[in-house]
This record gives sequence, structure tokens and C-alpha cells, in this order.
Amino acid sequence: MKKIFLLGTLVCAFGLMVSCTPETIEPSPQQIWPKPMNRTGYVVEKITRYESETNHTEATYEYDENNRLILLTIHKTILEAGFLKKSMRVDSLEYEDRLVRIKTTIIPDDGFWHPDRLFYYDDQGKMIRSEYGYYIACYTYHNGLMDSIYYPNQSDRYTTLEYDLAGNVVKEHTNVPEMDMLGYPTGNWYIRTYEYEYDNNPRPNFNVDNAFMYEPVFGQGDTYPTYVRMLSPNNMTRYSEGPETWEYEYNENGLPQSMYHQFDHTTYQFTYRPVE
Repeated sequence: MKKIFLLGTLVCAFGLMVSCTPETIEPSPQQIWPKPMNRTGYVVEKITRYESETNHTEATYEYDENNRLILLTIHKTILEAGFLKKSMRVDSLEYEDRLVRIKTTIIPDDGFWHPDRLFYYDDQGKMIRSEYGYYIACYTYHNGLMDSIYYPNQSDRYTTLEYDLAGNVVKEHTNVPEMDMLGYPTGNWYIRTYEYEYDNNPRPNFNVDNAFMYEPVFGQGDTYPTYVRMLSPNNMTRYSEGPETWEYEYNENGLPQSMYHQFDHTTYQFTYRPVE
């Protein structure tokens, strides 16, 4: 498949707080892809993962009158060491025209720090910076697409993205530290490339695409960056690191009604509601 390689110029200015200003180049007609049919007409209302009475997870999604996601609640039940454990995670999404903050609450408290996720945008509505505790990233754009990432807390680390003609992220090039045989950094850096594959069907809609650092589907883990999936209009089926794959079944609107995650042998069921 023919690919477009987009490498933007990283522009970050620093004051008391790092701010980032992206390139604002309008996309050419050849780079404006139509939105997948039916995708924006439905939002996800519920996702379930059921293995047994002692191992299941349910996520519910609540939206405001403008169909913006405002609350994600995940109930998890699992049997560990002979004890049935239940937990709940609640993500509360806050808006100022756009999504600006996500607060996470875990019940019962798991003892870990869950900082707020913060998002910042330019005047055109493009996200130019996100924060999650000490993890800070700045984003730049070229021809309307986010194509490069700079990490203010890691001066030598950066990422560039490569898209296919459908707008899916198919390659990710990241400058990463070299490690010795004992796992310690040598002081050298090198470019590591990851590759991703997709099908031709639309990805589920949660109306949070613009805040592409937030993954609303539970259980996806951190083996690949959230922005790869969230920037891509189609459903990821494979990526180059390891045996992880995804298989889908679709409803009459072409949206996933089930997703099989091969790595942990888990099936997710999706429920939608029409956008009002």
C-alpha cells in the first residue's frame, strides 16, 4: 500500500511552563480523508468482557447533552488467591469547549498515584500538549496531521509518525536509549521503528478523538502508545512487537460488536446507542 511519510518540525518554547506551538498547514485535497460511514452516528454505551462468574469486567459510558463523554465507569471482578475481589475505576471528563482534564478514582484505593490527565490545544482545536504526572508530551502537525512528538522531560527522546492513505498510523519511529546487557543505559540513542496493521472498518466512537492520548477501551494495556490507535480511523489488527493481534466481528452499521484480543484470549462485546 502506498504510504505518506510526514516529518514535521518540532517547535517548543519554554517559560515557567513548557508550551508548544504546532505547524498550522492546511491539508491538501489529497490528504482529506472522508470519515468512515456510520461511525459518528453512534457512540459506545457499554463494553463487557466475560469469562466466568469470577472473572469479568463491565465498562459503561455516559455522555452529556452534546454527546460528549463525561463519565467512564469500569467494574472488575476477579478471583485471586481464593478470594473474590471487586474494584471500580471512574474516569470523570471535564470540558472547556474541549476536553481539558480527566480525573481517575479507584475504589478501593489501590495505593498507586493516579494523576489527572491534562490536555492543551491551539486556537484551531489541535492538541499541542498533554500531561500525565511527570509524563509530558508536545505535538506538532504537518498538512493537518499530528506527525511528531517531543518530550520536554526527555530531551533526547522524540517520535515521528508515518500514515497510510486512509489516515492510519502504520509506522512509528522513536529515538530510544540504548541499553547494555544488564539493562543499564549506555548513553547512546537509536531510532526504533514499530509497524501497525488495520482492517477497513471504522473504529468505535467515544467522541474523544481529539484528545488522542486517552484510551477509552479498557484492557488494551501499554504495549503500544495510545495515540497510535486513537489517531487511526480503522481498527488495529496487528503490530510488530510480539504476538499481539485483534480480530473483530461487525454489526449492521459496520461497527465492532466484538473484539477478540489474541494476547490474553479475551473477547470484548460492544453496545452502542444512536447519537441524539
